[in-house]
Amino acid sequence: MAATRPMTPMDLLKFNPCNLDHLTETYNIGFYLDYFTRWPNLCKVIEGENGQIEAYILGKVEASPKAAPAGPYDPSLKIYQKKHSNYLPWHAHITCLTVAPSARRLGHATLLSEALEQVGDEQDAWFVDLFVRVENEAAIKLYKKMGYRLATRNGTEFC
Repeated sequence: MAATRPMTPMDLLKFNPCNLDHLTETYNIGFYLDYFTRWPNLCKVIEGENGQIEAYILGKVEASPKAAPAGPYDPSLKIYQKKHSNYLPWHAHITCLTVAPSARRLGHATLLSEALEQVGDEQDAWFVDLFVRVENEAAIKLYKKMGYRLATRNGTEFC
């Protein structure tokens, strides 16, 4: 049975099977190490019985670097959209979530997403966001099923 655990720098040497499709973004080692040091509780792997990494997630909790506007966060107000369109309140973000082709349809993506959502809740995040490539129909379907919704910014849809 597969087990979820914190990701470690040594996992960088073992997760290539997860990154072998055209929909997965692969980053440089410094990028991963930055996440391990800044958001270690949001970097997790699912390891199979054979010791292989079957899935992993990198996430973070952050807000926009700009100062928060006065009053409650209400992106539906037109004045808010015009004046503060680039501001995002404290939120969790799924930076990267990938599952090895041999481990798909086992619920790994849902499990890892829910783990990140839980940490976001513990840290009083307002929401969770992520970006999905438009051609990744399986991921879009998964996130919609989990209650995420597509948003549009500058004519581009994203989760």
